[in-house]
Amino acid sequence: MLVRNSFTHDSRVEKEAATLVGAGYAVTVVAEAAPGVSLNEDRDGYIVRRVERPLSKVPGLRLLAYLKRFEAALLESAPDILHAHDSDAVQPVARAARKLDVPFVYDAHELWLGKRNRGRSSLYFGLYLGYYGAIELRYLHRATARLAATGMVGRHLERMYGLGEVHALRNYPAISGLPNRRDLRSLPGAGGIPADAPIVLHLGGVMVGRGVEYLIAAMRDVPGAHLVLLGSGDADLVERALGGDRALGERVHFLPPVPAYEVVDYATSATIGVAPGPPSCLSYRYSLPNKLFESMAAGLPVIGNAALPELRAVVEHSGAGLTVDTTQPAEIAGGLRFLLDHPDDAAAMGRAGREAIEERYNWSVSAKVLLEVYQRMGPEQLGSSG
Repeated sequence: MLVRNSFTHDSRVEKEAATLVGAGYAVTVVAEAAPGVSLNEDRDGYIVRRVERPLSKVPGLRLLAYLKRFEAALLESAPDILHAHDSDAVQPVARAARKLDVPFVYDAHELWLGKRNRGRSSLYFGLYLGYYGAIELRYLHRATARLAATGMVGRHLERMYGLGEVHALRNYPAISGLPNRRDLRSLPGAGGIPADAPIVLHLGGVMVGRGVEYLIAAMRDVPGAHLVLLGSGDADLVERALGGDRALGERVHFLPPVPAYEVVDYATSATIGVAPGPPSCLSYRYSLPNKLFESMAAGLPVIGNAALPELRAVVEHSGAGLTVDTTQPAEIAGGLRFLLDHPDDAAAMGRAGREAIEERYNWSVSAKVLLEVYQRMGPEQLGSSG
């Protein structure tokens, strides 16, 4: 597998790798090097190998040299199957697959060409879209199998490139029994949360376009409640959203991420889970946020964005919570106050969400999809016990 991050907090890749190991495959994950992170690692039965960046100062040459290094690392492992996680990994994977004459899988974690421009110039973003548009046009049809994090992303790719079926491999949480409760208040930076204060929990990255600023604004109208942002991201965004409001700042806590396998355990000590990301780009509109399922797995009632079709369907079909226009702080605040003022209703929603996770929104469902896709590539490619 090739994933273009440092592979320290990527639950989707972790679960896919562990599933394949469990089916008898020998798995190597090639990732990017990062300061303070080991270049070589053994993890849960598979190997992680991180590739260091070239030293060239010329951006275009540096990218080409890095892609060559990734390709070399893939060729060195001499795999029977290759797996590209997202469009920034597909070129070296496709080139290595052709040289080795092996099948490869394309795995869309998001709609790559439908992402937001995160602070880059219009020229840069235009070149970015043009480059990856050409990459997708050239290589996606070569993939032996294609996966996508949601059905909507898969259908979009099928229409755009005239592809065969793109299988929906949703990033449901892995569950094995009930969560082991951990207290968010025990984490560094959370000491100021009173023991009896309700906690509104936002899981995952904090960045522009994810609705965090609307969520923080909503907290002004939910007195007594504390907001925990558990994950990495843009601390300046949080400060801008607070606008110098010290009283509000005492109720907003931006905490560093915890290991993926501990997220649900910590979430159990919250009161409400939120998934406020608005459809600020096509990729977000087609998304199905991990934080939704992690909150449901923790037994929390959830508030999500009504404008995300797949999220709305999950919440409404399961009865796990409420959907509102999360670009309107007043609507978020109204939903939060309703759940806090009606604890019996909130508890019932939390139970319904947890039951839905146990019955149909869990990784065992996705694992079957993944293994069926691999098996279709030929029985000779199966692992020794698969």
